[in-house]
Amino acid sequence: MAGCECSQNWGWGAGSDASSSWGVGSGGLECRRVLWAGMEMFGGEVDQGWGSGLGHVERLRGADSGRHLPQMAPRSNSMSLFQLLRRGVARQLCMLPCPLASSLQLPLECQRGPLECIRAGGGPCHGFWEPRGIKLVNINSTDIADGRPSIVLGLMWTIILYFQIEELTSNLPQLQSLSSSTSSVDSVVSSEAASPPTKRKVVPKVQGNAKKALLKWVQYTAAKQAGIEVKDFGRSWRSGVAFHSVIHAIRPELVDMEKVKGRSNRENLNEAFTIAETELGIPRLLDPEDVDVDKPDEKSIMTYIAQFLKHYPDLHNTTEMQENDVGVHYISILINRLMLRDLKVWVEQFERDLTRTQMAEASLQEKYQSFKHFRVQYEIKRKQIEFVIQSSRKDGKLSLEQAMVKQAWDRVSSRLLDWHKYLDKSLPAPLGTIGAWLYRAEAAVGEEIIVQQAHEETANMIHRKLEQHKDLLKNIDGHKKAFQGIHRARSVNGVPVPLEQLDDMAERFNFVASTSELHLLKMEFLELKYRLLSLLVLAESKLKSWIIKYGRRESVELLLQNYISVIENSKFFEQYEVTYQILKRAAEMYAKANGSVEEAENVMKFMNETTAQWRNLSVEVRSVRSMLEEVIANWDRYSSTVASLQAWLEDAEKMLNQPEHAKKDFFRHLPHWIQQHTAMNDAGNFLIETCDETISRDLKQQLLLLNGRWRELFMKVKQYARADEFDRMRKEYLDSVATLSTFADCTNGKFSVPVEVSFLNVKMFIQDLEDIKQKVPVMEAQYKIITRTAQLVTKEVPQEEVNEMLATMTGIKAQLSKTKECCPVLLYEAQQLLSPLEELEKQITYFYESLEKVNEIISALNPEVQPAAVFKQNHQDLVAYQENCKKALSLIERNSQGILKFLASSKMLQHFDPLMLQKKVTEIQVTFQDMVKKTGDWRKNVEANSHLMKQFEESRAELEKVLQIANGYLEEKGNPEELLRKHTEFFSQLDQRVLNAFLKACDELTDILPEQEQHSLQEAVRKLHKQWKDLQAEAPYHLVHLKIEVEKSKLLGTVEECRSELARENRLVASKGSEKIIKEHKFFFSDKGPYQLCEKRLQLIEELCLKLPEWDQLKTTSESSQETLKELKSQIDSTYVKLKENPDKWKEYRNRISELASWISSKESELKKIKHDVNDTTKYKRFKTATEIIRQDISKQGENVNWLKSRLAVLTEVSAEDEARKKEDELSKLSSDFKGLLHLLAEIEKMLSTVGDCVQYKEEVKSALEELITNSKEAQVEAEKILDTESLLQAQQLLLHHQQRTKRLCAKRQDVQQQIARAKQLQIEGGLPSTVQEDLQKLESTLENMQQNMEKREEKLQVTVNKWEQFERDKETVVKYLKQASSALERILSFSSLESLSSELDQTKELSKQTIAIAAQAENLVKNSSEIQLGSKNKQSLQQQAKSIQEQVKKVEVTLEEDIKTMEMVKSKWEHFGNNFEALSIWITEKEKELNTLETSSSPLDMQTSQMKVIEIDGKINGIPSLEEEAQSFSQFVTSGESAHVRAKLAQLRRYWEELRDHARCLEGIIEGNASQQQKYEENLKQVQQAVSRFEAKLAEPATSCFSSADTYKALQDHMVKTRWDLSLHLPIPSG
Repeated sequence: MAGCECSQNWGWGAGSDASSSWGVGSGGLECRRVLWAGMEMFGGEVDQGWGSGLGHVERLRGADSGRHLPQMAPRSNSMSLFQLLRRGVARQLCMLPCPLASSLQLPLECQRGPLECIRAGGGPCHGFWEPRGIKLVNINSTDIADGRPSIVLGLMWTIILYFQIEELTSNLPQLQSLSSSTSSVDSVVSSEAASPPTKRKVVPKVQGNAKKALLKWVQYTAAKQAGIEVKDFGRSWRSGVAFHSVIHAIRPELVDMEKVKGRSNRENLNEAFTIAETELGIPRLLDPEDVDVDKPDEKSIMTYIAQFLKHYPDLHNTTEMQENDVGVHYISILINRLMLRDLKVWVEQFERDLTRTQMAEASLQEKYQSFKHFRVQYEIKRKQIEFVIQSSRKDGKLSLEQAMVKQAWDRVSSRLLDWHKYLDKSLPAPLGTIGAWLYRAEAAVGEEIIVQQAHEETANMIHRKLEQHKDLLKNIDGHKKAFQGIHRARSVNGVPVPLEQLDDMAERFNFVASTSELHLLKMEFLELKYRLLSLLVLAESKLKSWIIKYGRRESVELLLQNYISVIENSKFFEQYEVTYQILKRAAEMYAKANGSVEEAENVMKFMNETTAQWRNLSVEVRSVRSMLEEVIANWDRYSSTVASLQAWLEDAEKMLNQPEHAKKDFFRHLPHWIQQHTAMNDAGNFLIETCDETISRDLKQQLLLLNGRWRELFMKVKQYARADEFDRMRKEYLDSVATLSTFADCTNGKFSVPVEVSFLNVKMFIQDLEDIKQKVPVMEAQYKIITRTAQLVTKEVPQEEVNEMLATMTGIKAQLSKTKECCPVLLYEAQQLLSPLEELEKQITYFYESLEKVNEIISALNPEVQPAAVFKQNHQDLVAYQENCKKALSLIERNSQGILKFLASSKMLQHFDPLMLQKKVTEIQVTFQDMVKKTGDWRKNVEANSHLMKQFEESRAELEKVLQIANGYLEEKGNPEELLRKHTEFFSQLDQRVLNAFLKACDELTDILPEQEQHSLQEAVRKLHKQWKDLQAEAPYHLVHLKIEVEKSKLLGTVEECRSELARENRLVASKGSEKIIKEHKFFFSDKGPYQLCEKRLQLIEELCLKLPEWDQLKTTSESSQETLKELKSQIDSTYVKLKENPDKWKEYRNRISELASWISSKESELKKIKHDVNDTTKYKRFKTATEIIRQDISKQGENVNWLKSRLAVLTEVSAEDEARKKEDELSKLSSDFKGLLHLLAEIEKMLSTVGDCVQYKEEVKSALEELITNSKEAQVEAEKILDTESLLQAQQLLLHHQQRTKRLCAKRQDVQQQIARAKQLQIEGGLPSTVQEDLQKLESTLENMQQNMEKREEKLQVTVNKWEQFERDKETVVKYLKQASSALERILSFSSLESLSSELDQTKELSKQTIAIAAQAENLVKNSSEIQLGSKNKQSLQQQAKSIQEQVKKVEVTLEEDIKTMEMVKSKWEHFGNNFEALSIWITEKEKELNTLETSSSPLDMQTSQMKVIEIDGKINGIPSLEEEAQSFSQFVTSGESAHVRAKLAQLRRYWEELRDHARCLEGIIEGNASQQQKYEENLKQVQQAVSRFEAKLAEPATSCFSSADTYKALQDHMVKTRWDLSLHLPIPSG
C-alpha cells in the first residue's frame, strides 16, 4: 500500500470525505480488499451473509490491482464495489443471517427493505451499537444508504474490529486478572465451555483494547520465541521477520529464521504471504509493496494477523512462560474453544447446504459442478479442521468440543463421498458401471491395513483382501479401454456426459492404473511379512517353553513330542525357508516398484533384522532336540541303574550273613556294580543340574541314601573283589593253551597242505616257515610261562582237572619239538627251489614285458598318419621285442624242466604240486603264438607323461616359498602391535591346500618314476612336510608372545596415565578445592576408568601366559605386571584419603542456611499479623498485595532450599558421617519451618479469596439480575406481537426467536441462581453481615416470579401456534384436494374405450368418497378457526378462509355426483351395444363354420339339400341397423377416434354378413347342380349294364373252327372289330 495514508484515513471523523477515505487514495484498493476479506472471515458464506449482490464470490487471480477483488454474478456486473458494500451492509445489519444471529438481537423495525429502513432513520447503526459501548462518530444512516465510500468502509472496519478481532481477544483482561490462581482460571474455562453466550457484554478493558490484546498475543507466542521485538502493527512488520515468526510458531519446519534475517524486506514478505496461503490456508490479503513502506497500514496488518489467531490460535503451550505470563496460555485455550465452536457452526451449515443441494432438482452436469464446488470448500477447510481435532492430551483423548467437531466433520466427509459415488453411478450405462467399479478400485488401492493382535490373523486378513483386490483389478484393462472410447467420444450412445466429470474420472483411472500393481505388490509383501513374523513368534514362544528347568521323564517326553510335532513333522525349517525366499523376492519386487529410497531402506532393514533374528533363533531351536534327548537318556540311565543297584544292594545286604563261599561267589561281579554306581551318580548329577528345584531336591536325597548304603556295603565286601584274580589266571592259562594249540595245528598244516609251485607261493611258504622258525622260541617261552601259571592254578582246582592240564601240556610240548626239528630241513630245500623259480619268474616277467611292449606298439601306432621315419623306428622296435619274447620262451621251457626234476627227487617237498607251473608254461606258449599273429596290426606308443614332473616342480617351489616367508616372520622384530596384526593375518590365511597340492603331485610322479629315483623324491617330500608341521606348531606360540608384548605395552601406558592423574590431583588440590578434585578422582578411577582397564589387561596377560610352556621366559610377565598394578593401587588409595581429609567445604552452605532461617522468621511474623485482620475488607487489597509478594519470595526461597538439599547431598559424600548427620538434622528442621510457612500462607490466601469472592459475587448478582429483568420485559413485549403477525411463517419465526431468547434467559437465570447460592455460601463462610443475605433472598423471589410468568406465557404461545400450524396443515390438505378435484371436474366426459370409462368411473367414485371425508375436514376447519386465540383481524381472516373452502368442497361434491350418473348411463349403453355386437359376430362365425362343414361334407345330396334349407341367413339382416342406432345413442361421450373405430367395426360386421350370404347362395347352387348330374349318371349306368349283358351272351357262343394260325388270327380280328362297334353303339359317351 505504497503511498496510502491508511493509518490516518481509516477513521470517519468530521470533515472526512471520499478523497481522504479508503475509496480514493493510491492504497485504497488494498484497504477495500482487506475489508472484503474481513467480511468473508466473520460472515460465513458471502452469498448468505451479504445480500443477493454478493453471491458466488471468488477471488480473482488476475493481474495487478484487480486480482483480489470479488467477482460478481452476471446480474450484478453493473454495480460498483461501494454499491455492493452499501446493499450488503444494509442487508447484513437488518437481517443478519450469519452465525452472529444466534447471539445478537436486532430491532424489529428492520423487517422492511434494507435501504428503506436505513433512509427512514430506523436503521440499526446507532440503536444496535451504542448499547454495546461502541460509538459511531459521523456515521449516519443516510450516508450508508447513499453509498458514501468513506462512511461505508468505516462502518465495515467497525464490524471487523468488533466481531473478528475483539471477539478473539475479549477474554484477555479476565484471564490476566485470574493468572495468579490456577483454580480460578479453570473455573472460567469450564464456565465458558459449559454455557453458550447469550448476549454480548462489553468488558471493561484492563490493559487496552483489542489492538493491544492482539499485539500482546503476538509478542508472547511468536516474537518472543524468535527473539525479535514487535512494538506495534506498523513498522515492526516492514522487514517481514515478524510474519515469519508467527508462521514459525505455528509450524517451525516451514521457516528457517536464520535465512530470513539475511534477506531483503520484499523477499521475506512475499515468501511469508505465500507460505501462509499455500501451507496454512490463510488468504493473501497483503502484498509486499503494501507493507514495505515508511508507515504500513496498521488496520490491514491487524486484519491479516487476526486470521492466524482465528485459524491457529492454540500455538505453543510453552512451559517457559514466566508467572506473570500465565494468562496468555489460557487465552490460547479459550480462543481454541471459540474457534472450535465456530468450526462446528461452519461444518453444520456446510452439511445443511450439502443436503439441500443434493435434494434439489438439476441436471447431472449442474450436480457435478455443485459437487466440485463443495469439494473445493471441503479441501480448503480440511487442513484446519484436521489440525484442531488433534489431541493434545497425553492419553490421546479428545476434548468435548473436538469430539463434536470431529463427529460433524466425519458426517460431512461420508455424505460427500456418498454423493460422489451416486454421481458416478448416475452416469448412463456402461459409464455408470465403470464409475462404480472405479470407486471400488480407489477404495481398494487406498485401503489401510489394520494390524491384528496375532500376526497369523493379520496375514490371513491381508490374503483375503489381496484375493479380493486381484479379482477387482483384473478387469482394469477392459474398463479402461471402454472408458477411453467414451472419453474420446465425450458421450455414451449419443448421450452427452459432463466434461469435467469425464476428466476427473480419467485422472482417477490413471491413478488407479499407476498404483494398482504397486498396491498388489505391497499387499503380497505385507502378507508374507506377517506370515514370517508369525513363524518367528511361534518359534520364540515354543523355545521359551522348551528351554526351561525340566521335570520328570514323562514331561520331558511330552516336550520332545511337542518339538517333533511343531518342528519336524510340520517341517518348520523348510516352511520358514520357503516363506523367507518368497518374501525376499516379493520385497525386492516391491522395493524396485516403489522407487522410494526410504521405503527400500525400511524393507531391507526389516529383512536384515529378520535374518539376524532367525540366525540366532534357529541355532537355539535346532539344539533343543539333542538337549531333550540327552535329558531323557539320563533319566533312562538313572532309573535303570537306580533300580538294579537298589535290588543288588538288598541282595548283597542279605548275602552278608551267608557262608563264605556263597559270598565269594555272589560278590565276584563287584567291579560291574562299581561301574553301575558310577553311571548312576553321573546321570543323577546331570539331572540335578537340568531339572527344577523340587525334582533336584528329590534326586539329591535319593542319591545321598543310595551312596550311604553303597559305602557301608563296600567297606565290608571290598576284599571279594580279588576273586577275579583267580579267574584272570585261569583265563590266562586257557588263552595260552589255545594259542599254543593253534600254533601247533597251523604248523602241521603248513607241513602237509599241498602247495602249488610258483615263485610267489614258494616265497610265501618260505616266509611262513621263517615265521614259524621265529615263533618257535616265543612259543617255547610262552610254554614255560603257562607252565608256571598252570602250577598256580593247580593249587586251586581238583586233581582230575590237574591231570587233564598235565596231559594237555605234554601234547603241546611234543608238537613244539617236532616243529623245531622239521622246520630247518624243509626251509633249506624250499630255499634251494626258490632261486630257479625266481629266475623262471624273471624270464616270464621279461617275456610279458616284451609282449606288453609289442602290444603297446601294436595298439598305439597308426601307420597311415605317422611319418615314415617314425614308422620305421617303431617297426624296428617291434621286431626286437618279438625276438626277446622268443628267447625268453626258450629259457622258460628249459628252467621249468629243471624245477620239475628237482621236485621229483626231493622227499620233503612231496606236497608241492607242479601242475600250476606246467599250466603257466603252456599259457606262455599259446600267448607267444597269438602275439606272432597280431604283429600285422599296431599303433604308435603314447607319449610319456612329462607334464607330471613339471607339475611337481611348480608345487614344490610354491611350498618352499610359503615356508621361507613364514620363517622370516618368525624371526622378524619391530612394533609388537603391528607385527601381531600382520602375523595374525598371515598365519590365519596359511592354506593347507599348498601342501596337499605338493603331496598329490608327488604321488602322481612316484607312479611313473623308476624305483631307484623314488627314494630321493620321498626324502625331499618328508623334509618339506616336516618343515610344514614345525611351522604349524611354532606359529601359535609366536602369536601369543606378540599378544603379551602388546598388552604389556598398553598396561604400562595406562599405568603411567594414572600416575600422571594422581600427580595432577596433588598439584591442583590447593587451587581448585578438594571437592572438585574428589569428583574428578572418582570419575577418573571409576569402574570404566583407566585403572579398571589395567586390571582387565592384567587378566588378559595372565590368561595368555597360561598358554605358554613352563620354560618360556615371557611366562613371568604376569607377575611383574601384577606388582606394578599393586603399587599403583596403593598410590590411588592414599591420594583419595588425603583429598577427603581436606577441610573448607561448608562455607557457602553455612551462609545460605543462616539467611534462609532469618527470612523464614521475619515472614512468619508478618503473616500472623495479616491473619489476625484478614476479615477487614478495607485492608483486602493491601493484604492481597503482601501475600502475592510473599508468594513470589517463597518461590525464590524454595530454590534456595533445594540448593541446600542438593549441596548437602554432595558434601555428605565427601565428608565425615558425624558432621554430615549434624548438618542433615539442621536442614530438616529448617525445611519443616519452611513448610509451616507455606501452610500458613495458603491458609491466609484461602481466607482472602473467600472475602474477595463474596464481595465480587454480591455485585455481580445485582448487575446480572437487573439485566435479566430488562431482557424479560423485552421478551414479554415481543411475545404480545406474535399473535398479531400476518402469516404463520412469521409467527413461527418470531416464536422460535422468542423461544431462543427465553432459553437464553433461563440459562442466564440459572447462572444468577447459582451466583446467589454461591454468594450465600460465601456470606456464611466469610462471616459477612446478614443484610447481604436478606437482599439476596429478595432478588431470588423476584427471579422465581419472573420465571413463572415466562413459563405461562411460553405455554400459551406454544398452544396457539400449534393450533395455527394444525389449521394450516388441515387447510393445505383440503386445498390440495380441491386442486386435484378441480382438475378432475374440469375434464370433458369423452372416453376412448369402455375400460377407460370404467376406470374413470371408479376413480370418480373414489374421489366422491374422499370428498365426503374432506367435507368433514372443511367443517372442522370452520370450527377450529373460531377456537384459535389470535388477534381479531387474524381470527376473522381464518374464519373467512375456512368458510370459503367449505363452499368449494360442497360444489365439488355435487359435480361429482352428476358425473357419476352420466358415466353409469353411458357405461350401460356401451356394454349393451358391445354384447349385441359380440352376439352377432358369433352368429356369423358359427354360420360360416356350418357352410364350410357342409361344403366339405360327403353326405348324400338330398341330406345336404335339407341341411341347406335349415341354414337361415336373411333372418338377421335387421340386427345391424339396430346396432348402429345404439352406437349413435352414446357417441357424444366417446372420442372421435373411438367413434370412428365403432363405425369401422359395424361396417366390417356388415361386410362379414354379406360375405356369409353370398357364400350360402353359391353353395346352394353347387348342391343343386350335383343333384342333376347324379340323375344322369344313374340313367347311363342302366344302359351300360344292358350292353354288358348282351356281350356276355355273345362271348358265351362257341367259336368257329380254325385250321391254321392265320385263320385263328383273322377270326380274332373280326371279333374285336365287331365288339368295338357294338360298344360304340350301345355305351354312352361321357361328357368332358
